[in-house]
Amino acid sequence: MNPQRMTVAVGRRTVDVEVYRPEGEGPWPGVLLLHELFGLNDQVRADARDLAAHGYLTMAPDLFSADGAARFCMRMFFKPEGLLNQGAAEPVAEVNRLLDVLKALPDCNGRLGMIGMCLTGGFALHMARRDDLAAPVVFHHSFGVMGAGIDAAEADQIRGPVLGHFGRDDKVICPKSRADALAGLLGDRLQQNWYDGAGHGLRSRFRHTPAGRAAWQNTLRFFAEQLRP
Repeated sequence: MNPQRMTVAVGRRTVDVEVYRPEGEGPWPGVLLLHELFGLNDQVRADARDLAAHGYLTMAPDLFSADGAARFCMRMFFKPEGLLNQGAAEPVAEVNRLLDVLKALPDCNGRLGMIGMCLTGGFALHMARRDDLAAPVVFHHSFGVMGAGIDAAEADQIRGPVLGHFGRDDKVICPKSRADALAGLLGDRLQQNWYDGAGHGLRSRFRHTPAGRAAWQNTLRFFAEQLRP
């Protein structure tokens, strides 16, 4: 499956994206798949193809294009808007724009899902405040490294549900205390999934373990529940 490559204007810069279309006739639900720290690599592309094979119009952006590495790495970990996961931060606005572009594609039926992991997990939390995002998925979020990854006022705007994946051996980036803080804000709107024998990187380092495979199957199940009529 060869993706359609596009360049999307998002505020002050452009982002390269790949769009993976299911076989057959659309329109289909759309899924925005955000990569983690390692960028838009073969593992992310494999997940995009699998999502398309399951009937989801999938957009996989290269967030590091056009000077994006500085925006999504250095800024997120060393500047206040990243440390606090502030909703007004420019990268948050860029991800909002990407969802708008995905929704506007002729082959999208308007129902949206999203996956954010590690570096981009916090974006899934921010986007969960959108009325049109029916299926946000977060893998061990690190954006907003202080507190729960999102503040209480923003958490109040999330209607839910949000699917969360967490490794029991993740002691540094997203330890249990961090996931518990998020659960304290979202309550039963957060569907928590905990995986034994896995640390950070359920779709990278632990991709081919029982935990990594279970996390993906749980994601597909969540999308089927939330994005299908």
